[in-house]
Amino acid sequence: MSEKLLKNLNNGINDLNPYKPGKPISEVMKEYGLTDIIKLASNENPLGASKKVLSALKGLDNEIHLYPDGSSVKLKTKISEIEGVSSEHVIVGNGSNEILELCAKAFINSDKNAIASRHSFAVYKLITQSLGSYLKEVPTIDWSHDLQNFPKYVDKDTSIIFIANPNNPTGTYNNHDQVVNLLNNVSEDILVVLDCAYYEYVDKEDYVRTNELLNEFNNLIITKSFSKAHGLASLRVGYGVASKGIIAALNKIRQPFNVNSIAQELAYFSLCDKEHISESVRVNSLGMEFLEDEFSKLNIEYIDSVGNFISFKTKRATHEIYEDFLKNGIIIRPIESYDMPNFLRVTIGTATENSAFIETLEQLL
Repeated sequence: MSEKLLKNLNNGINDLNPYKPGKPISEVMKEYGLTDIIKLASNENPLGASKKVLSALKGLDNEIHLYPDGSSVKLKTKISEIEGVSSEHVIVGNGSNEILELCAKAFINSDKNAIASRHSFAVYKLITQSLGSYLKEVPTIDWSHDLQNFPKYVDKDTSIIFIANPNNPTGTYNNHDQVVNLLNNVSEDILVVLDCAYYEYVDKEDYVRTNELLNEFNNLIITKSFSKAHGLASLRVGYGVASKGIIAALNKIRQPFNVNSIAQELAYFSLCDKEHISESVRVNSLGMEFLEDEFSKLNIEYIDSVGNFISFKTKRATHEIYEDFLKNGIIIRPIESYDMPNFLRVTIGTATENSAFIETLEQLL
């Protein structure tokens, strides 16, 4: 019976490999008999959440028995203030991943297709194929999205273009003019999703100016996350900013009460703590400089990154060095599934964590 039922799965699901998150700390402890673990696998903020968030968490009222605000009014109002738009231009999601899924559900079906860069965020392919569609992957140039060539991959059935900026797992970015050029060269009936989950870490003067893009292009949605610089990964909250029409369409298929009350409240307080974001970015910049210098000393190839992680290449088999790191109590991320053989990705941690990672790497080379 089950085999007959599974024949009705959407085309593409059988061929998908599920998203594999970084290995949990508890699992590594149990498997290797360790008590001290450093997790540098999932691009989390090593400083954690801000003190304002932690104080707010202690002071939350006992309202767990009540449904959350289904419209996330308080949080949307704060986001609108920061983004310089009205609340009708904002949608809040269960992580920015939910916003990506809503975009796909709204605009993709078995008769449509999507476009993204090779070596780009795995979720784009997962959500596209799960809807019976397929993702066209554009080759990169020096690990960066070749946006100039994206229009060549567009056909009459293309409905969405996904752009991770900065990109995970390469850490590369596209500048403002490159994004504008793409938007000027694709039809207005194609939704362009600009995924800016790591934007806080970018200090490049030519990085995208989101308000200018939104004011000029109505077929654009920009997504952002509280999981990275804000340090709220376990709460699963993110948002999207776009035209009123796009937001209204996505809200029609958004699940009611999709973001829990605790996530909404703590995300609000996180937005009120600019100092924590600044300190997180400062620590990340110092850590990135340290790892780049150490990789250069060790003659290890790495990809220049503007995120809170860096991907590097080793001459040893990826699975072997990954396992050796686990045995030493350090969790990093193999990224062979991104068609990047012999590459691993490491999150920028605290100074102590970064030093421990390098010391272990030296031993394993």
